Amino acid sequence: MKNRITLLLSVLVLASCSAPKYTYFFSHENHKVASKQSPASTRVQPLFVDAEMLVASTETGPVLFSEKTASVGKTYLQMDRGERKMLRHQLKKDIKSYLAVKKSNSIKSVQASGGMDHDLKLAAIFGAVGIVGLLIGGNVFNIIGGIMLLIGVVFFVKWIIRQ
Repeated sequence: MKNRITLLLSVLVLASCSAPKYTYFFSHENHKVASKQSPASTRVQPLFVDAEMLVASTETGPVLFSEKTASVGKTYLQMDRGERKMLRHQLKKDIKSYLAVKKSNSIKSVQASGGMDHDLKLAAIFGAVGIVGLLIGGNVFNIIGGIMLLIGVVFFVKWIIRQ
């Protein structure tokens, strides 16, 4: 009887996981009609804005740009070969600088937040495994638990010495 109930529940779970592709989007857009439209009519032109012209405002109305501050550039497909090469080079340079800044900020944030030291993490892990091994009991688990607890104590002492 238990096998039949388990089989029924597993079939229900598997059937619920195989739902149609668009049911989880919860949008009312007709995806088939949107895909049949021509790509030229749905293409959005990029808007380039000078970074120095951007200022914060407390107004709730829409922000309007004059023709002097915003210009519509070419799309990638409209550019010639030289412009595309310059654009790719600039994008690669921007991505590398962004990743370098992000990496340095993440290292600084971990150091500033006082994250756990590597030896302290290892001491906690080995200590927890050792205590669990001792709590389970039995000859094998007592030996494994004792060894893990000793390794955890070694890492803890190593961390204390560096402090």
